[in-house]
Amino acid sequence: MDLKQLEYIIAIADYGNITKAAEALFITQSGLNQQLIRLEKELNIQLFERNKRHLHLTQAGEIYVNHAREMIKLKHNAYSMIQDLADNITGDIFWGLPFEHGVDMFLYVSTAFNKRYPGITIHLEEHKVSDQHEMLSKGLLDLIFVMLTDKDKLDNEYIHLCNEKLVLGIPIQHPMAQYAAPPGDPLSTISLSHFRDDSFCLMFAGSTQRTIIDPLFTHAGFQPNLFCESTMNRTLSKLVEYNLCCTIMPQSYARFNNKVAWFYLDENPEWEWSIAHSHSMHLTKPTRYLIQLAKDYAHKMEEYWAENCIGNPNLI
Repeated sequence: MDLKQLEYIIAIADYGNITKAAEALFITQSGLNQQLIRLEKELNIQLFERNKRHLHLTQAGEIYVNHAREMIKLKHNAYSMIQDLADNITGDIFWGLPFEHGVDMFLYVSTAFNKRYPGITIHLEEHKVSDQHEMLSKGLLDLIFVMLTDKDKLDNEYIHLCNEKLVLGIPIQHPMAQYAAPPGDPLSTISLSHFRDDSFCLMFAGSTQRTIIDPLFTHAGFQPNLFCESTMNRTLSKLVEYNLCCTIMPQSYARFNNKVAWFYLDENPEWEWSIAHSHSMHLTKPTRYLIQLAKDYAHKMEEYWAENCIGNPNLI
């Protein structure tokens, strides 16, 4: 079986379109179409249902693509094991990251990693958690760095890094700000029910962060008056600083200043930082070192939160 042909059919399945798949593979549309026609003739069965806009896998196509992905993984693992034996290690790591936390971690680990493995290229893919999981299952990513809860975990290997709390931020002008602990002291804990009349800015609907936050409002007995939604925690923090709203966000993006008061919440919401990979993946020496650097970063964050409650020592 031609492994290149496997990659062609997987690409058609992933893109659902001959033209887009051909562009991604850097081959002609007609050439890719001929590969598909030739394979279907060889198998004497149709792999895709065709319409003008999209190609959908048939039952036979599902069987073919699922086994094709496993074969590509076997090839990747074999190459990885052989590469581990080389003195001068080269290659690629495809790493999925969340939008903000991921960049901060990469800035921390990249210098040490590149110093030890200069021949390895890290390809970064920034996506929300659900998209990272999908890309991991398709073999498009080697590792993913995700923030999630146990119910969000799929059939992958998850390596625990640390737990991070979500905290409430309110403008310093808010009447409840008088109950906040002074900087340097442990944060005061407060009930979200005190803020039923306030406006909130929150992470975008459907994000992992919101799946943790939304039930907090339900438990408090009200739905928030949304001033806005964002993809960036830094934006949420700035909006609170400008006295426009309240927010709930990860403790690593909260900052002590004279504009925002921060609180823990009664429900103690938190999520887990994890590195995930497929069960079948062979962890190369560079990959194991990258995971160790991620663990070191998370441990540094835990130590900092234990002393300061909020913030990120790498972003001060």
